[in-house]
Amino acid sequence: MSQVQRLLGFLRPYGFRFFLAVGLMAVVGASEAVTALLIKPIFDRVLAPDNEASRILLFQLPFTNHSVYLQDFLPLRIHNVWTVVAVTIIAVALAKGLSEFLATYFINFIGHSVVRDLRNLLYSKIIEQSISFFAKNPTGRLMSTITSDIERIQTAVSQTAADMLKQSFTLVGLLGVIFYVDWKLALASMILIPLVVFPSANLGRYIRVSSRSSQDKMAELNNVLQETFTGIRIVKAFAMESFEVAKFKTATRRLLGASLRWVRAQAVSSPLMEVLGAITIAGLLLYERNEILHHAQTAGGFVAFLYALLKSYEPVKRLTGVSNAYQQALGASEQVFHYLDSKPEMTDKPGALELPPFEGEIVFENVDFDYEDGVPLLRAIDLRIDKGEVVAIVGSSGAGKTTLASLIPRFFDVTRGRILLDGHDVRDVQINSLRAQIGIVTQETVLFNDTVYNNVCYGSRWPTEAQVREAARVALAEEFILEMPKGYQTIIGERGQRLSGGQRQRLAIARALLKNPPILILDEATSELDTESELLVQRALANLMVGRTVVVIAHRLSTVRRAERIVVIDRGAICEIGAHEDLINRGGIYQRLHELQFIDAEP
Repeated sequence: MSQVQRLLGFLRPYGFRFFLAVGLMAVVGASEAVTALLIKPIFDRVLAPDNEASRILLFQLPFTNHSVYLQDFLPLRIHNVWTVVAVTIIAVALAKGLSEFLATYFINFIGHSVVRDLRNLLYSKIIEQSISFFAKNPTGRLMSTITSDIERIQTAVSQTAADMLKQSFTLVGLLGVIFYVDWKLALASMILIPLVVFPSANLGRYIRVSSRSSQDKMAELNNVLQETFTGIRIVKAFAMESFEVAKFKTATRRLLGASLRWVRAQAVSSPLMEVLGAITIAGLLLYERNEILHHAQTAGGFVAFLYALLKSYEPVKRLTGVSNAYQQALGASEQVFHYLDSKPEMTDKPGALELPPFEGEIVFENVDFDYEDGVPLLRAIDLRIDKGEVVAIVGSSGAGKTTLASLIPRFFDVTRGRILLDGHDVRDVQINSLRAQIGIVTQETVLFNDTVYNNVCYGSRWPTEAQVREAARVALAEEFILEMPKGYQTIIGERGQRLSGGQRQRLAIARALLKNPPILILDEATSELDTESELLVQRALANLMVGRTVVVIAHRLSTVRRAERIVVIDRGAICEIGAHEDLINRGGIYQRLHELQFIDAEP
């Protein structure tokens, strides 16, 4: 299915309004035609006093002797030419104005609604993708697609669509007038059409490619902005403002170059039409001068023909611009449909089971995991974690600790082997039912630009205010919350920047407490805190860990010592398992890590 067909598919829910708008735009086109037809009687009758009372012939029905007069369409049988023309001009203007207003509104309503539906669908598709999808697609590109690319499509299916309908029906009406007045001359005028169509088609293809390039450069610009603003503390700390400005200027220069390419293609179409129009008019003047002298054509007929012809060039020019706008929209839609067609890597199998409440154990059976084909990260992992057990996973950076824990909530699928929860392979159960039983507190606390209350509630279904307050109290967060200007209703800023690191972590712990999951994953939850904050967070974590099965990824000695078992990962494999004291006395990798990370060496 082509991109155009897919875009048109989004119009189906608004079919009635669309056809109503088409009908109204047909009235607009007919009004333009009637206006052109009025010119001939104005010159031939109204401006000739001896013909003032005559009836105004609109056209002769083909193959009959029946004539259609303008007076036949008026509600009253008015025969005065001046009055007829005046009433008709007013009636046509009213009909055209009202029809154009309603049609434009309906088309824009449809266009904005279609784009809303498309943007909602795209966001839903993207948010359903796996973690690896976001690792492969920069945030700036995703944001550019949802905003900038769809903005181009919105223009095409709203304002541009309205203009296309109006100009198309206007062109049809005016062409009808041209052929009615002098069909031979009309055919001669059509000789220049191929000179317009073929260059316009080639320009359209060039504009489409240039538009896609422009959107790609806009995505790069958005990515620079996103990285700079989110990492502004590092930019300031390393005094890299000049470097970031230079990088931004480079991105804007590339965007300018790509944008000007399609601007040049667009700009050439209008002068082309002007030149061709001038050639046609010059030829017509020479031809019609001879026709009028030999009484083969009246002055009014020639003026009506020339008016309709000149007016028809405007729709042709506008339709060329419409074509260019649609080519831009098609270029932008390529990335939109690319993301819409992306299949989530993590999906429920047909007939997937709802995972029962966790009661027994988590088992890793000979688990391998490759980030890329042939590049193993975890190898032959065999591990059993009993309900209520606290297991710490330690190892050097890049050993695979976080990846191992991420396999439990199925952020990634194992390459070989399997992971079982109470005997159920995590790939055979519904993802939502699996993740509903797992709470995660990470090193990088993720909070939203919302109230404290809503951040604590995130992920929990309809908690009571008492439950929210109890979770905050157990997480040792209520004291600082109540000291804030509006308490639980205080807005904490983007990513919780109005809070300290320890306060952010305690809110994250309160969020996990409110969810009340039987399985808990702590991913270096205290690694970036000062000593005082760490003590408070450790107390909050101790409250959180009560009665739960806990997987701890940590470097801090206090957290590791609390674990009943410590699993040491080295180069993607389990090399040691045991309690803290046993591993220290064993003299292996854990002892070395302990000496490097947890013993204060004298200078």
